[in-house]
Order: sequence, then structure tokens, then C-alpha cells
Amino acid sequence: MRRAIVPALALGATLACGRGHDAPSVEDATPPAALSAAQLGYLEFQKVGEAATPDVANLAGTIDFDDERTARLNAVVPGRVAELLVQVGDRVEADQPLVALESPEVKGAQAEYVRAEADLTVARKASERAARLKEVQAISEKDFVQATEDAQKAAAEFERARAVLERLRVAPGDGTTHYLLRSPVAGTVVERKAVLGTEVTPENAEPLVVVSDLSRVKVSVRVPERQLGLVRSGQAVRVRVDAYPDDFPGEVATVGAVVDDTTRTVVARCLVPNPDQRLKPAMFARVTLRAPADSRLLSVPVDAVVSDGQRSQVVVRAPDGTLALRPVDLGAEVDGHVQILSGVVLGDEIVTRGALFAARALERS
Repeated sequence: MRRAIVPALALGATLACGRGHDAPSVEDATPPAALSAAQLGYLEFQKVGEAATPDVANLAGTIDFDDERTARLNAVVPGRVAELLVQVGDRVEADQPLVALESPEVKGAQAEYVRAEADLTVARKASERAARLKEVQAISEKDFVQATEDAQKAAAEFERARAVLERLRVAPGDGTTHYLLRSPVAGTVVERKAVLGTEVTPENAEPLVVVSDLSRVKVSVRVPERQLGLVRSGQAVRVRVDAYPDDFPGEVATVGAVVDDTTRTVVARCLVPNPDQRLKPAMFARVTLRAPADSRLLSVPVDAVVSDGQRSQVVVRAPDGTLALRPVDLGAEVDGHVQILSGVVLGDEIVTRGALFAARALERS
């Protein structure tokens, strides 16, 4: 059975305990064939109530980098670390160089560009000469076509060589053999694994540099399975850490789709603005998921629900006093009450004490 949190005071204000004044008395009820009047007298009834949706409070969380604003950078070409251009803690702008790599690929790309440019010049001149000879019918059609195709191929090779230099962010003809690893985002250098003289390749497992915009952080919290009915994307949250007396507002970004078999929890990821960068990755936090304003939920006492592990039911008393089993879908549970998603409506009268006894009697009848 899934369970949810409903504060006792809130429920006490909305749910009538025991036999409410509006409930028909046991003497007035017509007992079903399965229950005698004496057996019916053992039961207690309560109307399905409505309460304010509660907060899900005091969840353990961890501050982490916002993945959407974090770049983990590795070499895109093989090479050797030739120069370190930033330190951990430095603020950097987007496109700022972080590490210079001495790379044979850059040298090879420069040479290929020069060769392709020269080949294109020769091929274009040959094509122009063939065009003039064709005008005076001094060249065969085959040789003219060949010269034209050679020029087209040379142009394609030149464009390919130029595209390689553009990818490497190297200007044609500047003679450099360095590749500059640049930051795609503005932020803070939070990690630097690059070491002078180290040989690196694009297949390296660890990033050379990590840059993150810490003006927003992610908080990962584990929500108990029984409280999932009270959590949704876009929900407001409040985050507290031991370092500061005040709390930090944010919202739920995503709710995980898988329940952890060991902890019976689901990870919810929250995004929290952090303009002063007081929240630091790896900090422990306590998180409260705030209930939406004016949201209400139907709830019944946990003891009113009869479950066989596959389906859940409650025993409902009709206005004429007869009893019947009704299947229900359950949501979150808190403080001895469980949220009802479907199956009963506000004001339905259900058995609270003796629900299991009544259910078994009805099943036998």
C-alpha cells in the first residue's frame, strides 16, 4: 500500500471521528445478510474527509552542480599539455582558453590546408586553360571534362581542410601547433586535472577541466515511496544547510521513474538559485517540498483500507444502511491517514473500526 503525510490537526478539523452526527445509527441500519445487528454494532463509521495537502518535510539532500550549466572538458585531439591558463576557483567567460595542448594533429591540419590550397590553385588554372582551349576547339571533350572535375575535387579537398582548421579554432597560415581547450560556458573553474607535460587523448576517462555556473545548483533528495503522491515537477521547495540560518527557495525539476530496491525511495532533483554562491556542491541539505497553495486531498484512516497486496478496498455504507466493498486507488500516507485518488468521494461513509471483519463477512455472503 502506498502511504502519504496528512497532519493530524488538519485532518482532525476535516474528518469526523467515530460515528459522525450525520451517520445513521446502527439501530436504523438494515444489516446485510452477512452481519447480524450485534456484529454491525461492533463497527465504527466515518465520512471521507478532505484536508489541505501537507508539505513533505525534512528530506535529506545533497547540493550538486547543475548539469545544464556545467562543462566537463576533455581534449578533442591527442596531444601534450603545454600550458595551464587557469587555476581552480578562477572565474572564466564563455569561449575563454583554459589549457593549451601541443598537438601533432594541429600541425598536420595546417600542412594539409597549405597542400589543399596549392592543389586548388593549380587545378583552377588548369580548368581555366581547358575552358579557353575548348572555345577554339583545341582540346578534346574528355580532357576538358577531366580538368573541370579535377578543379571541383580540389575545391572540395580545400573546403575539408579549412573545416578542420575551423574545428580546431586555428587560423590558416599562423603556424601554431597548439590547440586551445576553451570553456563553452561562463562560470567558475571547479576542477582541473590537467598536468603540465601529460599526454592526453579524447578517450581519457577524466575531464581535464570542469567549469560550472554556480549561480544555480541542483539538490538531489530521496523521497520515500509512500510520499510520492505528494511530489510533482514544478513544486516549490525550501532548502536549508547547516552553514546558514536562512533557507533557499527553489523548485522540483524532475522526479525519478525508478524506486530504489534497498531504500524504497525515488530521487527528486530540485533546482535552486544561488546568486551569491553560498551553496557549495557536496553540502548536505534538509529539503521541504511545499504543497501547492489551496490544494486539497481526500483521505481516510489507514485502518479503513483492506488490502490483499494487489488491490485495496474500503467498506462503504449506503444511505439505506447496507454495506458494500469498493475498490480504491491510494496515494500518499501520513500520520495514520492515506490519500484516496479514486473509488470514493467526499462525504461517503466508510467503516473504520472493524473494516477487515466487515470485508471478510461481505466476501462470504
